[in-house]
Amino acid sequence: MRVAKVSECSYSFLPMSTLVITMKQPNIQGAIEAVRTVGCQLKSRYASLIPIIGNEAMITAFRQLDLEASDALRQALTATYPDISWLNGELEGAEIWSTARTGRFWVCDAIDGAVQFLRRMPHWCVSLTLVEDGTVTATIVYDAMHEEMFYAVAGAGAWCNGERLHVNDRHRHHGALLATSQPPFSNDDEFVVNGSVSSLRAALRQAGAVRNLGPTSLQLAYVASGRLDAFWEYGEDTFNCLGGALLVTEAGGLATDVSGRTYGPASNSIVAAPTPVHRSLKAVFEA
Repeated sequence: MRVAKVSECSYSFLPMSTLVITMKQPNIQGAIEAVRTVGCQLKSRYASLIPIIGNEAMITAFRQLDLEASDALRQALTATYPDISWLNGELEGAEIWSTARTGRFWVCDAIDGAVQFLRRMPHWCVSLTLVEDGTVTATIVYDAMHEEMFYAVAGAGAWCNGERLHVNDRHRHHGALLATSQPPFSNDDEFVVNGSVSSLRAALRQAGAVRNLGPTSLQLAYVASGRLDAFWEYGEDTFNCLGGALLVTEAGGLATDVSGRTYGPASNSIVAAPTPVHRSLKAVFEA
């Protein structure tokens, strides 16, 4: 794989077989470059950032950074893909999907892991997903700090920096390396709190370790690449999970809600893992 430097981020030449447009598959090369550019800009901002501690100061800084990054990405995508709309409403919950059942639109979290970014911890990424008539058809997750570009096109596999991804061959969650998280602002959601507590208690009794590695979309990318054995989360977090779920399924894994229904827009939870691990972990949650 050839690599050349572009500003502060490396450019990896991607296998054109995953990027060529067909009647059913979108050409995401332009989107990859847009995401890379915004990720590099954020990386430059991060390098000079002084950690922000106060909650109000963090919210103010986040709104400014997120708005700037989202606008830059939206402008670049509009220029390259003028027929694809942009879906706002990351923090509006499942209600946003009632108005987004048809059409083509981008779903974006410009800084997934914003808290870590603002505290100057290198665990954040840029997440972009293409949804067409309620179905996820492509996704990009860019970890600028580690120069890893994860991407997937429905039916064409999942990739990172030009290398094909596969979930690992673990057969159950016993002794496994698992990860979990919670959606933002879910402190008062009884489904999230109760589900998170009970599932963590159940998993800890049998897992090798349970971690929260920060960005939800990046943790799902780690499941797709075989680094993590499973990821789960209670609560509606589709702006961050939709693309990651595609990465996992295109890498040969399974992504559903905690009831076993295929993960999709407005799902209220996610369990993503190689199929045997998914089966054993879900059984423990249901016990």
